[in-house]
Amino acid sequence: MQYQHLLERCKKKDASAQRILYDLFKARLMGLCRRYAKSREDAKDMLQETFIKIFSKIEQVTDSAKLESWMKSVAVRTAIDHYHKSRKADQSLYTSTDYDIAGIDTEDILAHLSDEFLITIINELPSGCRMIFNLFEVEGYNHTEIAALLNITEGTSRSQLHHAKYLLKEKLNRTGIKRYEKLA
Repeated sequence: MQYQHLLERCKKKDASAQRILYDLFKARLMGLCRRYAKSREDAKDMLQETFIKIFSKIEQVTDSAKLESWMKSVAVRTAIDHYHKSRKADQSLYTSTDYDIAGIDTEDILAHLSDEFLITIINELPSGCRMIFNLFEVEGYNHTEIAALLNITEGTSRSQLHHAKYLLKEKLNRTGIKRYEKLA
């Protein structure tokens, strides 16, 4: 979809254009924020902060074809900022690699579950695990990029991902979902 005219109007601080842009993307960005936030209320706060950043920095976007990916990037960076703010209060970074998750095809498992169920169980993960799981499995960042974004080591990123998968496997097991056993 071409957004050039809308982008130009938003750059001029046109309130009606900003409202249109907000309405076009609020659901997608809210879904992204929900994956990173501990609660729906936190996600709403994250979404509001994301749009404040979007409208204050929209002049950075020169190509309307890149607008949506830029907006998603702003939302991910906002989630990372929230993670850094809450990290001091929630020191739940795990460094153990004792979890055997080799061979689990996460994409296959996730494809067969409802979005709301996934958001619920992912939101139950400790913040470090949740952040890294989302960045790696959903957003496609690699461990080197995650380590740089979160100011951690690559080993911690890998360990957190392994622990997140282990915890998700346990949660799925407790709910009676055993499909992942076929993938191990």
